[in-house]
Amino acid sequence: MLYRKLVIKKIDKIDEILSELQYRQIELLINIQKNQSSINNKLDKLQEFNEIDDMNNAVMFKKLQQIYEKI
Repeated sequence: MLYRKLVIKKIDKIDEILSELQYRQIELLINIQKNQSSINNKLDKLQEFNEIDDMNNAVMFKKLQQIYEKI
C-alpha cells in the first residue's frame, strides 16, 4: 500500500513537471511568433527603404549624367 502511494505521488510529480514544460513550450511558441512578426515588419520596412534609396540613386545618377553632358 505504501509503495502504491509512493508511485502515485511520483506519477503526480511527473505529470506536474510535464504540464509545466508544456506551458513553457507554448509561451516560447507565442514569443517566437511575436518575434517573427516583428522581424517580418522590420524586413518589409527595410525593403521599402532600399527601394526608395534605389530610386533616389537613379535620380541622382540621371542628374549627374546631365551635368556631365553639359560640361
